[in-house]
Amino acid sequence: MAARLAALASKAKSAAEPLWTRARTEAVKNYDSLMASNAQYVVKDKEVADKLFKQLVFTNLAKIPLTVQACQAESAAVRSQLRTWRDLPATELATYGGFAAELYAWFCIGEIIGRGGSLTGYNV
Repeated sequence: MAARLAALASKAKSAAEPLWTRARTEAVKNYDSLMASNAQYVVKDKEVADKLFKQLVFTNLAKIPLTVQACQAESAAVRSQLRTWRDLPATELATYGGFAAELYAWFCIGEIIGRGGSLTGYNV
């Protein structure tokens, strides 16, 4: 049995070796061409390269207050519109209702997936 498994493993290795070699050479060739075509973007100064990550992080962190302000303005607009819900056209109310139903449906689907696909409840 062990000899048969060893022969099977050897056969699989000999079949996979050319595929691995081809994939490796293609990956290296693609990497080299990518780096050659984008060589102007490579930072060679170590100090500047070390600073880039912090610049990226803190630049994106600086965008957070603007995003929060935009969300507050948008939520204020939606709240003011919903205060006068009796004046809204039926198509807009139907759109809001459809969105709420879709949101609830996705929540239910997420719960089912979280339970491992069980519709009856959690395994306790």
